[in-house]
Amino acid sequence: MQNEQAIGKKSIFKTDTKSLIGAVVMGIVFVISCQITGQIDNMLPWGKMGMLLINGTVWAFFTGILTLLYRQPGGLIAAEVEALISIMYTPLWPTFIFANGIASIWVSFVAAKCDMTKWSHHVLAQGGVCVLGNIIVGVGLVFILGLPLSVAAVSSLITIAVTWPLATLAEKKVYDALMKSGMIK
Repeated sequence: MQNEQAIGKKSIFKTDTKSLIGAVVMGIVFVISCQITGQIDNMLPWGKMGMLLINGTVWAFFTGILTLLYRQPGGLIAAEVEALISIMYTPLWPTFIFANGIASIWVSFVAAKCDMTKWSHHVLAQGGVCVLGNIIVGVGLVFILGLPLSVAAVSSLITIAVTWPLATLAEKKVYDALMKSGMIK
């Protein structure tokens, strides 16, 4: 497309109207999915300890797949719609703004360097999403919620250990299906 600027193997930019509107709409789907899975987590034993494992997996999956589908600025738009809505339900919302943005940008750079056809590409993309995102949220656990560093570190490490493989599996399977359908080119 003429309105895309190539960086690396593939453009990280996609600024057509369809992508931008799609990113906003999917950002709302992202919000709804995170709201539902956050409530499910809160009903489960680990949710009472502050670990949102199902929600974290859904967050990482949506961050990755929407960035792969809409590239930039669509990936950022979808991710930040979810982060901004979180103002209504958690004091950790400032960390979500940074975690979502950095995670989306990370996926863009991985996708620009890799063709995203191998499992290792998705492991790398989701590794950055899960590790970077949970480090940022971990900082919020300490400085916003006042949790001891050791508790925040354990919570973040457990969340990374659970969400990384699950979000990678979901992202790869959905990405392959989207490629097969022609939605991602």
